[in-house]
Amino acid sequence: MTAKEVKQTLADEAELLEHMIAAVEKFDSSGFTNQARFIKDSWARFLGDRCQTNRSLAKVDDLELVIDLTEEKCQIEQYVKATDSTAGYTETWEKFLTCEQDILQKLVDRARNGKSAQ
Repeated sequence: MTAKEVKQTLADEAELLEHMIAAVEKFDSSGFTNQARFIKDSWARFLGDRCQTNRSLAKVDDLELVIDLTEEKCQIEQYVKATDSTAGYTETWEKFLTCEQDILQKLVDRARNGKSAQ
C-alpha cells in the first residue's frame, strides 16, 4: 500500500463515517435519559471529528501524512497505557485502543515504505 492508497483508504473511511454519523443523528433517542442522549451526541461528535481528520489527511503530502499518523499512534499508545485493563472493568477500551494502534502502525509503515497491500 502506498501513501496514495493510504489516503484513499482514509477517504473511504470518511465516507463510511458519514453514514454512521447520519444513523446516530437520526436515531430516535426521545426515550433516552439525559446521560444516554449525551453519550449519543458524544459519539456523533467523535465520529464527526474522525471523519473530518480523515478528509484532511487524504489531502496532505506524503511526509505530512506519515508524521500525522505517527503522532496519532503515539497518542493512542498513551491512552492504552492509561486504560484500566482489569477483568472487572466493564468496557474493553484497551483492546479497542490496541487495535487502533495496530491499524495506525500498519498505515504508517505502508505510507512510509510504499509497500503493496498483502
